[in-house]
Amino acid sequence: MKGRMRYFYQAISMLIILGITTIAIADEPTNDGFQLETVVVTAHKSEENKQDVPAIISVVDGTTMQDLGVDRLDTLTGHIPNVSVDSLSSHSGQIVFRGIGGMTNMNRIFNISVDGVTIPYSALDTFFDVERVEVLRGGQSSLYGRNTHAGMVNVISRKPTREFSLDVGVDYESYNTQKIKAAFGGPVSDNQAYRIALAYNSTDGYMENEFLGTEDGGRHMQSSGRVIYDYNTSNESLIRISMIADEYEGGFDEYFPLEQGLGTTTANNEEGEIKGDLISPTLTVETKLGDLDLTSITNYSNSNSGTEYDMDFTMMDMMNFKYDESFTTLTQEFRLVDDTSGSVKWLAGVFLMQERLESMTDIGFGDDAALMGMVPGMNMIGDGTIESRGMALFGRVAYTFAEKYELRMRLRLDQEHREMTWQGKTEMNGFQVAPDQDYSREDDWLGVMPAMSFSYSPVRDQKIYASVDRGYKVGDYAANQVDINAVKEPVDPEYTLTYEVGYNALLADRQFELNCAVFYIDWTDMQVSVVQNNVALMQNAAEAHTYGAELEAHWRPMTGLDLYAGLGTLDGEFDRYDNHPDGVDLTGNSLPNAHEYNYSIGMIYRQDRGFFTSLSANFLGPKFMDELNEVKQDSYTLVNAKAGYEGNRWSVCLYGRNLLDEEYLVHTFTTAGRIGETAVVGAQFNYLL
Repeated sequence: MKGRMRYFYQAISMLIILGITTIAIADEPTNDGFQLETVVVTAHKSEENKQDVPAIISVVDGTTMQDLGVDRLDTLTGHIPNVSVDSLSSHSGQIVFRGIGGMTNMNRIFNISVDGVTIPYSALDTFFDVERVEVLRGGQSSLYGRNTHAGMVNVISRKPTREFSLDVGVDYESYNTQKIKAAFGGPVSDNQAYRIALAYNSTDGYMENEFLGTEDGGRHMQSSGRVIYDYNTSNESLIRISMIADEYEGGFDEYFPLEQGLGTTTANNEEGEIKGDLISPTLTVETKLGDLDLTSITNYSNSNSGTEYDMDFTMMDMMNFKYDESFTTLTQEFRLVDDTSGSVKWLAGVFLMQERLESMTDIGFGDDAALMGMVPGMNMIGDGTIESRGMALFGRVAYTFAEKYELRMRLRLDQEHREMTWQGKTEMNGFQVAPDQDYSREDDWLGVMPAMSFSYSPVRDQKIYASVDRGYKVGDYAANQVDINAVKEPVDPEYTLTYEVGYNALLADRQFELNCAVFYIDWTDMQVSVVQNNVALMQNAAEAHTYGAELEAHWRPMTGLDLYAGLGTLDGEFDRYDNHPDGVDLTGNSLPNAHEYNYSIGMIYRQDRGFFTSLSANFLGPKFMDELNEVKQDSYTLVNAKAGYEGNRWSVCLYGRNLLDEEYLVHTFTTAGRIGETAVVGAQFNYLL
């Protein structure tokens, strides 16, 4: 605890020193030929200058992402303070915001939004043809609703333009990794335009299986596509039709017994597999109602995903795990916005949702299962269906007074009706050996999610703010279990209350951007696994807190040179968790999958002659991989670099990731772990028109 407090106090001291320094340089005149661009975000559901939003928001544009070699969520979060990914597989994981999100006990939650729509699909962590990505930390439920009690990732894709453009790229990396992308589009007529983006990547992966004699246990292939068609009507309204399609498949032989130490070798007797697909069309209409802006977003999404792996993680034929799920959602959102130049700006919205989740869990016992006291040839199967219908009312009001002060309030009322049906089966060598176990129930949950902030702008481009947000994770059923006793009782919603004080500024004649914040989060009614009558159940049986500090800086000291830095410190522990399935009291334990600190530095440099280079280093502090605090990942450093030449319409470069070849855990089960990407080198060619 003392060590963590030291990091926290050091961060506070750093923020104070930086604050004093920035006040000193704020009014120094400099060359305005290389000022930082104004960044526009949609974090609060309408376009705003990033510096005007009373929150710390990490924004990375598509060009910077390409310069730094960021094309997946896990390669982005290394640059973001207090955000990481708990990576179950190459296409499945959970985002951990400020220590919240690393305990995924129930059905999966989704908090990645693409162009205003949260799509229930595990493989949205792959970025292609992106205009920018916004990473929001702290409770976002007051505008985004359920399951955003820790944070949100907004992905904004590139839109059609008035001129034809083409962007083609080819990469080849270590482990026979191939990446191909193509995006093109332009006008159809004076008031119509389109854009099509395609991406394909495949790899053999960096895992080897000594028992099976294979070298592609982490192989995967993914094909993605996006189509956007814009029609501007005569009354300045916009009708946008878009669609995302995706498909992936690969091996899932990436876990090894922790007792053998970290490495890239496994000895599983089953290779395993992962697969998934998505189709998601969206209709967006933007129009005017007098001075008001009206937006309608209609989305239908159908996604499927499946996982199968050797559950005992050894060469013995003991246990095999198989899980398949299918999501079908239909959502409708209306937003009415008044963002005129008056002292009062407001937004009001309605959200409607219908969702169906079907899941199948199959735990099979092989020929060697008797060694663990189970019956060889037996399968325990759970088939669950959850149907949800929900409606929400949400809005925000911002009141500016005395020119320098702003009071901003947000509120969302989220009502959801859920029905579950579940059937359990026990089979022996494919034949049913016990009566079906059937169970069903339905529940209603209401989430009330207020938020408020107060800010002061002493001078132009500077803002000091304080905020409080209530986050909400909806109640849920353990429909993915195979034991009826674990399914019977639902869990009620869990909540977070986030307190934050921060400072955002553009300084030194807009050449230096600084964003920093300190926060405290109270996490109550946590949905965790507990023991009752010798059965592991899900209950609202824990409480926790986290606190820390964050800082991000961007400096452009000269034309062509951009310097970046980020710092996050975090302390999080259970305030109460005294009924864990292992029979121990975890009160006082650290929260899992949350780095004690992470900081990053980076630079991008372009010469007039066309040569360019980038270099970044992410320093990630220690973290516990489990709530028992039995598996600990020590601190490690990821170094990435890129160098090449840019012509008028083409570029070529060499790059590397994890150049120090660090070995580090990204996910663990009870006795097994998976490591992150090892050292990678690659070459890239791009053509622009």
